[in-house]
Amino acid sequence: MIRDDASVRAMNALRRLVSALRSSGAAASAGLGMSVAQLFALRIIGQKPGLSMGDLATRTLTTPSAVSEVVARLVVRGLVRREPSHEDRRRAVLRVTAEGSALLDGMEESLPERLIAALAAMPTDARVTLANALEVWVTSAGLSGVTPSMLGEGQAPALREFAGALLVYPAAIMSTEAVLEETRAIAR
Repeated sequence: MIRDDASVRAMNALRRLVSALRSSGAAASAGLGMSVAQLFALRIIGQKPGLSMGDLATRTLTTPSAVSEVVARLVVRGLVRREPSHEDRRRAVLRVTAEGSALLDGMEESLPERLIAALAAMPTDARVTLANALEVWVTSAGLSGVTPSMLGEGQAPALREFAGALLVYPAAIMSTEAVLEETRAIAR
């Protein structure tokens, strides 16, 4: 096992990120009943009404499918609405509802916003180095097949399969089918 300064620093940086994500996730769930990703998406939509799903994915540095899942939850809660664009009726745009707007009043910047701002402030070569190093690390750990979701979404599943092993979370024990069915119900 290695124990050099760079490895310790990398693990400590990861621990800080995970800890901050857990803390912000707990605060968002307790105070607002939403995930960090939902809070992040709501803030971005509130700042720029009329965004398309693709625009939101671009601004959140994630995929359209990951954004779609988060927005679906916001729509179900009545915080965001999808409506046809005035320019192109085939395109849907996103707007915060009055309830969503009231929730945004006085809300602080989310953790993903802070992380994206910090990335933007880094020199390009430092971002490239960071991205390359993280990709090598994730691939070496056998995690390259894990689908990335929005940062802070789905932080407390009851049961998740990972690399052929079941990871059980103490909140509840559910079959994989039950977790999938619950996810589908939330998205509806």
